[in-house]
Amino acid sequence: MKFQLINFKRDKVALLILIAFYIGFGVLATIFQEKIIYHPNKQDFQACTDFSLAEKINHNGTRAYLKHNSSKLVIFYHGNAGSACDRAFMAHVFEQNGYSYLIPEYAGYSNDPIQPSHELLKKDVENMVDFIQERKYTEMIVVGESVGTGLASHHVSLQKPDKLLLLSPFSSVLDIAKTKFWFYPVSFMVKNDFVNTDLLKDFKGEALFIHGDKDTIIPLKLGRRLFDSLGTAHKKIVIVRGAGHNNLFEFSKTYDAIASFLKQ
Repeated sequence: MKFQLINFKRDKVALLILIAFYIGFGVLATIFQEKIIYHPNKQDFQACTDFSLAEKINHNGTRAYLKHNSSKLVIFYHGNAGSACDRAFMAHVFEQNGYSYLIPEYAGYSNDPIQPSHELLKKDVENMVDFIQERKYTEMIVVGESVGTGLASHHVSLQKPDKLLLLSPFSSVLDIAKTKFWFYPVSFMVKNDFVNTDLLKDFKGEALFIHGDKDTIIPLKLGRRLFDSLGTAHKKIVIVRGAGHNNLFEFSKTYDAIASFLKQ
């Protein structure tokens, strides 16, 4: 009996430790969720050599790389890690297909000392919308990558483009959280969400989605969920077989699909 009692006490202590860890991790994940989502680097915005031929602008506090090649514009919202400087390879694709480009650098990224946040990044989008309205381009394509598809969707809700291109998109941040933290009541934990299904509900232009079928960060099913919710009749999804989340740009099929969409 004494041996069984000792085991019971040990099991009880282990269970209490597990519960404490579960609660503690959940609290920390809720408080610091924006640190979990956004991963900026320390690259210097002004010193980005890959954009040496682009104009480095600051519009109402939002920095961006701008290259004016034509009256047609692509605005590109990059993913949550690195910086806009890391996406110069995409700028070349836009330029080669006859487009001007505008690629914003988010608040808190690239030697900006503040902490990135949902509200600050939304403000960056709003500043870009204002900038474009002043320029009056004849054609506009909004492009988003990964978490940047949330920013792209916010842009579309404010200013309708002619075309929309989303790479590794998702239906909502909450849906992503449900796939990663299924063992938590994430509906009560996610404070700042991009509900792309709602943001894009009125979009009627041409849309292209590109998603890797091996994506474990933003599963393909979430891209499909957003795609299925779109009300436009002019939509297409390209599934890149064998591609994950971080190597989508290593597949020629990705670039072929982008170039074909830009040339339409």
